[in-house]
Amino acid sequence: TDNAGSRTSVAANDGRMITDMAGRKVTLPPQIRKVYPVSPVEAILLYTVDPELLVGWSYHMASDEVSYILPQYRKLPVLGWISRGSTGNVEEVMKMAPDLILMVSEINKANIAVADELQELTKIPVVLLDNNMTKMDQTYLTAGKVLNREKQSSELAAYCQKTIEMIQGKKPRLAGRDPVTVYYAEGRRGLETEPRGSWHAEIIEFVGGRNVADSNLPGSGSVGRSPVSLEQVLTWDPSVILIGYFRDGESSSFPSIMSDKEWRDIRAVRDRRVYEIPTGPFNWFDRPPSVNRQIGIRWVANLLYPDVYPFDFRSEVKQFYSLFYHYELTDKDLD
Repeated sequence: TDNAGSRTSVAANDGRMITDMAGRKVTLPPQIRKVYPVSPVEAILLYTVDPELLVGWSYHMASDEVSYILPQYRKLPVLGWISRGSTGNVEEVMKMAPDLILMVSEINKANIAVADELQELTKIPVVLLDNNMTKMDQTYLTAGKVLNREKQSSELAAYCQKTIEMIQGKKPRLAGRDPVTVYYAEGRRGLETEPRGSWHAEIIEFVGGRNVADSNLPGSGSVGRSPVSLEQVLTWDPSVILIGYFRDGESSSFPSIMSDKEWRDIRAVRDRRVYEIPTGPFNWFDRPPSVNRQIGIRWVANLLYPDVYPFDFRSEVKQFYSLFYHYELTDKDLD
């Protein structure tokens, strides 16, 4: 048994029997050449480990996002998602004949049931890995065993482990300080958000900030994007605003927030501490909340507490893109 809790042995049919991170025993073929990701979370993880494994993307990327993807993988087919309780795309998945179906999600009874049902329907091995942001090192180590890509996965795991340990090791230095308050602005007008407790905004609390959005907001849940009023944001009066937005026709709310007189009395706007979250090729903070958040953890930590979490933007981002995205950023890209 390794640190990821994954055991590998040879099965009678020359396949490999593994135990995934949910404790499910799964028999895999000897070689893994094609993997179907059930959502964008898995697609990104696969791309970071080995793009050759990826049978397709889970959504259409905008031109400024796809430009950071290696050219030979930019035109992979866009696949449908398989969501909890929905098997609408199962026939299409079976036509692709992948060696493996990958799920990266919360380890609970409901997701275990989804994995078991999908495996029974498709007769294709389904492996379930943990999506916990603080356990991505273990997820990568297990993925390396499953995919026969242990060298690359171990390097990615080491980066994730270092990131989490850096935050946890320095967090005690924040004791006695009032936490920096943060509003996560989503939607065309910046009036949708993610409440405390949502995995879509968990970086804020993890690095020692305070998400101003209450956990009992209407519409709170796994889907997120809870609507709020400007009056509510004024009452919260955050010190920092982080702006996220979808690329399917939705523009950033940054220009309107910074120019609209109704926002100008909010502390973050007054102090010009309003930041558009970097998105190419994948959002640093959320949507999808996959391994792309590892650079976001460092970025947000530095934005909120630069004295505690120093961040050499150019060298750190260049290293991350090279290691995770196989892309060598130019000085122009960094600019």
